[in-house]
Amino acid sequence: MLEQEAPSYMPQTKATEQKQFVLPAGARGTHHVELYLQSRGISIDVIRYCISKGILYESTPHHNCVFVGLNNEGMPRYATLRSTTDLPRPFKRDQPGSDKRFCFCIPPITKSRCAAVYEAAPDAMAHMTLEGGRSDKYRLSLGGIYAPLNDLSTDRPFKIPPALETFLKNHPDVTKLEICTDNDAAGRWAALQIAKHYSGEYRVKMNLPPRDECDWADMAKEEKEKRAARHRAACLHQREDSAR
Repeated sequence: MLEQEAPSYMPQTKATEQKQFVLPAGARGTHHVELYLQSRGISIDVIRYCISKGILYESTPHHNCVFVGLNNEGMPRYATLRSTTDLPRPFKRDQPGSDKRFCFCIPPITKSRCAAVYEAAPDAMAHMTLEGGRSDKYRLSLGGIYAPLNDLSTDRPFKIPPALETFLKNHPDVTKLEICTDNDAAGRWAALQIAKHYSGEYRVKMNLPPRDECDWADMAKEEKEKRAARHRAACLHQREDSAR
C-alpha cells in the first residue's frame, strides 16, 4: 500500500445552469396595475394600449406589474416586475432567466423610423402619456443602464446596452434615435455615450427630462399633481361663486 500513489483531490465544479425563463402567473384582471400606474401619472389609454399588445399584465398572487419583453417572433423572453404598492417599500426585480437583449418595448401602431430609449419601462409609458398617448414611434426600455460610480468622464469605456443593439439589428428601417434617459449624472453620461456610439449611423436627438435629478416617470406624476391642483382650485372657485 505504501508503494501506491496517493489519490489526488479533484474539487467539484458547479455547473452554471441558465435558469429557464417562465412568466409569472397572471391574475384574472388588471385592476391593481391600472390603479397604481394611474397614480404615477400614466394615462389609462397608455396602460390599456400596452395590455392590448401583450407587454403588460398583473401577476398573481402578489398583484405586481409585469412588463414583458418580446423577441422578434413576438415570444416573451424578458420580464421585469414592480409592486403596485410602495409600502413597506417598493419591490422591483427582473424575472429569473430574463434575456436583456429583449427588454420591454412599446410598439407604434404602424412601422416607424424612430425609436426612443428609456432606462425603465414606466419611463417609456410616462413619456408616452406626456406626449398625448402618441404611438408613432418605438419606445424601448434598456432595462437599466451601466455607468461607472466614481468616474463619469467621456473617456471611460461604455457597455452598449444589449437591448438597444438587438433592437436595431431587428429593425433596420429605424434611422432616428431619441435618447430619453434620466436627467441625473449617470443618465446624462449614458446619453452622451449612446449618442457618441450611434451618431455616425443614426440621427440622434437628446430628450432628457427638463428638470435635474428627474426621470420621465417623475415628470408624469408631477403633471398629474398639477392637474389635480388645478381641478381643486376650479371646484373651490365654483363653490365660492355658488355661495354668492
